[in-house]
Amino acid sequence: MPVEYLIEGERAALGTLRHELVQTYADWMNRVDVRRGLAHLGLFDREAEEGWLAEASKANAERRPAQVNFTVYDRRDGEAVGTCSLFEIDHHHRRAKYGILLGERRGQGIGTEATRLTLDWAFHLLNLRNVLLEVMDWNAAGIRAYKRAGFRLVGRRREALLSGGRRVDEVIMDAVPRDFTGSVLSHGR
Repeated sequence: MPVEYLIEGERAALGTLRHELVQTYADWMNRVDVRRGLAHLGLFDREAEEGWLAEASKANAERRPAQVNFTVYDRRDGEAVGTCSLFEIDHHHRRAKYGILLGERRGQGIGTEATRLTLDWAFHLLNLRNVLLEVMDWNAAGIRAYKRAGFRLVGRRREALLSGGRRVDEVIMDAVPRDFTGSVLSHGR
């Protein structure tokens, strides 16, 4: 069954969360190379991931969602390669936080494009005015990708996180609509 994308770029596309991918989502969350950048310390089995999927799917469907979650696809072959989300959405202040998890095909520009597509969704469909992200300072490739996607450096919290048994800085970045170009959703307006 072909996947219907919600929003498409050249290399990446975003779609809804899918129940048939629940074990894949859990496997990504438990991979050591993926976990390095996560604040979440728990392990995921199929049952735990099914619980998350049920909660996330329900939250995604709210009239004024507090979060929206996407599956990230590589458009070359339609394979699911990760997830990304806007969370802690505040419709009054029109802001949210952003997170992405790529379980496959990192370093190929898919994450950068998925981030741009999510910002496009945030600014043009949810009408948000500020999206924030926090990343560990050792993740130089991620920071470069976020900058290419439209995020700008806000600052850093020194030695704010523990990663691999050592204290690291937390880099804080944000994106606003005036800095965002290349929308695929606002064409024809």
